[in-house]
Amino acid sequence: MQASVVISYYKNLPNLALILQALNQQTARGNFEAIISEDDAAAETIELLHHWKMTAQFPILHVSQPDDGFRKCKALNNAVKAAGSDLMIFIDGDCIPHPKFVEQYIQAKKPGRVMYGRRAMLSEKISQQLWLTKKLEMLNPVSLVATGSKRVEEALYLPFVPQKFKIKNKDRLLGCNMAINKKDLMAINGFDEDYIAAGAGEDSDLEWRLEALENISFYSMKFQAIVYHIYHPLRFTPAMERLNYDILQQKIQAGFYACKNGLQKLP
Repeated sequence: MQASVVISYYKNLPNLALILQALNQQTARGNFEAIISEDDAAAETIELLHHWKMTAQFPILHVSQPDDGFRKCKALNNAVKAAGSDLMIFIDGDCIPHPKFVEQYIQAKKPGRVMYGRRAMLSEKISQQLWLTKKLEMLNPVSLVATGSKRVEEALYLPFVPQKFKIKNKDRLLGCNMAINKKDLMAINGFDEDYIAAGAGEDSDLEWRLEALENISFYSMKFQAIVYHIYHPLRFTPAMERLNYDILQQKIQAGFYACKNGLQKLP
């Protein structure tokens, strides 16, 4: 097994079913496991996964916790502890992976390399069509343009484009599409569970802490590792996001790259 694909999940069975369907169509079949990182402990999730565990072409693990508000970082740490592979690939429960998604991350893996991609933003129209028909073949640039989707350039699969021609993002990591070696996550004590609202905690906070390690490099997976973000209304307010970024700045100033409230509880 060469990779552990972690799906951050909370209360959306139709989306989870589409993601599992897409994972079943991966070209890296047999080379990865999927870990459902649930920020809840819903009976409906267990029922759905019971079916998929019997039919999927890959192993499925399920880690859960009581629903006690937004605790995505704690749920992610549960997944890190359970992972059976060094390469950990992270997506969100509203992001469908391209058939080559896992294969591309496995091929690009190197010691100390932190990899990151972006997401094509599906319109409400095509999202509804996917829920109704479950036809993943409609996830192509032509259909995305025709249905009014956004960031369609992020859906272009062009794996041979050299790194020097890829646009580098100021904030590189996004929790919906990134891959990190477990060894490097352990070195920074995993995700910081002090973050209890969406934004910053599951990606931007990781980025500055990983940069503090020796021999770390960041590698763009643009045109290689593609995910399609399923439409949904905005779930958090700008005020919530600002609060998290204030916490982030405080932590950067404190300089503890191995967070205290992570995989282990440090003094």
